[in-house]
Amino acid sequence: MIVISPSELRGNLKKYLDLAENERIIIQRGKTETFELRKRERISDDPYFDDIKNIEEIEKGIEDLRKGKYSKLDPTKTLWENIL
Repeated sequence: MIVISPSELRGNLKKYLDLAENERIIIQRGKTETFELRKRERISDDPYFDDIKNIEEIEKGIEDLRKGKYSKLDPTKTLWENIL
């Protein structure tokens, strides 16, 4: 994650657009306002997928899967039996 000022962004826009391909770029304006520069594969009108918190949770879940942090459900049991 890189934190920059708006003037730094203005002076080096291409650099930060290129970095945003693989890095989180945070723009700090004053002491109370922050913005995030991210590459988007697509633009949608779906409020669920437009919410950055949801995307972060999805990314965390994908990372958990890669690390093997998941539970398999037994299809012969009910959902409650699998949970308990």
